[in-house]
Amino acid sequence: MLSVDRLQILDPDPGWSVGPEWLRTALAEFRRDLLDPGYPCTFGRHALRAGDMHMTWVAHDDLSTLPGDLTAFVDRVSPEPERRQPLIVFVEPSPRMTTAADYDRRFWQILEYLHLHDDRPWPADVPADPDDPGWQFCFHGTSLFVFALAPSNRLRRSRRHPSCLVLSFQPRTVFDGIGVGTPAGNVTRTRIRDRLRRWDLVGRHPSMGEFDEMSDDEWRQYFITDDDADLHDRCPFRR
Repeated sequence: MLSVDRLQILDPDPGWSVGPEWLRTALAEFRRDLLDPGYPCTFGRHALRAGDMHMTWVAHDDLSTLPGDLTAFVDRVSPEPERRQPLIVFVEPSPRMTTAADYDRRFWQILEYLHLHDDRPWPADVPADPDDPGWQFCFHGTSLFVFALAPSNRLRRSRRHPSCLVLSFQPRTVFDGIGVGTPAGNVTRTRIRDRLRRWDLVGRHPSMGEFDEMSDDEWRQYFITDDDADLHDRCPFRR
């Protein structure tokens, strides 16, 4: 356990749990999918089993603990930039959130809240304009890859959590060495896409980009839905 409060290592043991009842249910559901041999992201399963997966949670109407938890997470993992150590954030269910648009809206509200409470300036080497194709979400001086799981996804099982909105954060340095066009990157992308075809009940979303091309507008990958449509014409993140 990292501390006496919310930021902790997510234990792979099915008997381990923490927090309120809704979180205990959410943890069990998350572990069940991630530890399934067919789950597409082998990196995630390895991180969970190795004790490298961090977790925290927030109330649906109170995000005040999240900036501190994300700051502590970034500080903890920064000394080992190549090590895959994601932070999984569980968001308390709300009866007001039922559709993909509801979950998408809350997802972007959370990113904007984090930015509003960021203690460091935006990195100079990352475009600050969300309309720039090279824009990436940053926090605490670090570029992060973020994606969401949501109950509204039923066919795209790789982006579904049965009971609550879930956000995954990890420094983009974990992708160094497995980028588009690299031998390791080609092997990784082939393996994951093959597994996605077997796991998901719908085809690959267009926002995920082509196999041999760097995808512009990375933000489109953050929250994707069951169908092939984009929920936004432009990045909804507003500084």
